[in-house]
Amino acid sequence: MYLGVHPEGPHLTPSQAKTLDDEFFLADPLGHFASRITMLLNARSSLTPPTSTTHPAFFEALGLEGVSELPQTRNNNQDVQVAVDALALRHQCAEALARFLYALTAKPSGSDAACTWWTVADSPTSMMSVITAVKEAFDADEHLLVHLMFVSESNITEQAVLASSTALEWINHAKHLLVDDELSINAAHNKLKHGLAVAFRDDIRVDLVATTATSSGEVPLSAFEDGKSIPLFDRPMITYLSRPYGKPKPGLELVSLRVDIETVLTETWMMATVYAALFRVAATRHFGGYVPDEVAAYPGLAIGRTPERVIGSQSLGFRSPVTLPADGNAKVRPAGAFFYQTFWPMEIDFASRTRAVIVDG
Repeated sequence: MYLGVHPEGPHLTPSQAKTLDDEFFLADPLGHFASRITMLLNARSSLTPPTSTTHPAFFEALGLEGVSELPQTRNNNQDVQVAVDALALRHQCAEALARFLYALTAKPSGSDAACTWWTVADSPTSMMSVITAVKEAFDADEHLLVHLMFVSESNITEQAVLASSTALEWINHAKHLLVDDELSINAAHNKLKHGLAVAFRDDIRVDLVATTATSSGEVPLSAFEDGKSIPLFDRPMITYLSRPYGKPKPGLELVSLRVDIETVLTETWMMATVYAALFRVAATRHFGGYVPDEVAAYPGLAIGRTPERVIGSQSLGFRSPVTLPADGNAKVRPAGAFFYQTFWPMEIDFASRTRAVIVDG
């Protein structure tokens, strides 16, 4: 038991490392993410507020008699809060996957004994450093992922190869979520985590439509049918201020993410199953001939269920510049909408905006 580990010197010893990893590999990463996903999906249909009857300890701790004494909030829309939590969970899963891959591929250094738990915990603070190290390991060995995902490489089936190919797509997707600077999704997570520097909305609908308003200022509802318009925002929206990487300091940008809760949680599930497969194989190798029953089972791996297939053609977000770069010679990144691996530059003419009413037709 890891609580029984005692200092033996300034460095981690082999016996300490084994004791720590004995405990670490009894964890259930897929169970963690599956439980959180289930909670968030169920939360969308459960709008019942807490009461002193259902949660007496909560109200007792607050020193309140009942729900009527709780502060009244303006926004009680559960979808907005679920969207925020889903986004945070997806990011946690992507980072967990990346840091575990780092631990599996990092070259031993220093005088500490090799310990997976410690390598994850002591991985670089910078996600770019983590991703770069993992990429270098994969570039050096084209068979590395198969080795990490399957205990025996002597009889790898075609299905196993296809499963590892799909897994690689999700590993690359995790990397995209963590370090891509075009839509700056990582910045969204940081703004949520550090000070809640974000704005939440669920009352905005933005579509690209080919139909213009009539002289009486009316647009038929049929203009918004499938195939006739492209919805940019029709789900909860999270907006934040961010700066892209670069020197001299680039200008400030305003970014809005469209959060389709089911899609975000599906992305999380797919990355979690890859993480769980890597975890089970690493645990099996750690314990050797005897694998305790408590070790989480190898998960079922999807084949062909790629990020492109899961996300499809839906809008991911919109970016627009707010300030100019400090260096007058630096370019301003164009405003535009993002789709999976696609950016549509857009110039919005606010001066020509008009009002219209949507009518049946």
